[in-house]
Amino acid sequence: MKEIGKILEINDEMAKILITRHTACGDCGACQVGRENLNMILSAENTVKGKPGDRVEIELKTENFLFASFIMYGIPLLGLIIGLSGGYYGAKAMGYDENLAQVIAAVAGLALMALSYLGIKLKESKIRSMSKFKPVLVRIIND
Repeated sequence: MKEIGKILEINDEMAKILITRHTACGDCGACQVGRENLNMILSAENTVKGKPGDRVEIELKTENFLFASFIMYGIPLLGLIIGLSGGYYGAKAMGYDENLAQVIAAVAGLALMALSYLGIKLKESKIRSMSKFKPVLVRIIND
């Protein structure tokens, strides 16, 4: 996944880059921008020795982007599905009637999904520090 951005400032070896979020990004919140604001600022290692004002190409490998998406969406979805099915069949095995089993399944599914989000949040700093999830400056674009 490649994007074009403009270097705003350089701090040590890190560059702050302004990029325009595409509407295809949706509203996942990973870039922490509002719906009305299509600009986002991200940090990347200044591997191309760019200077403030330079237009640069930024890349995040597709497989790493997909893995990050799985962490944010797939794990909670799995938690929901496991909680729903486990809660339902567990309640049925304990002899609860259909309506109560469905309520227990819904509560268990939502609880397991919430726990998965909590687990992701607790591991967020470790995940963010992994270099494979950080964007890389590929090149300076000359106009």
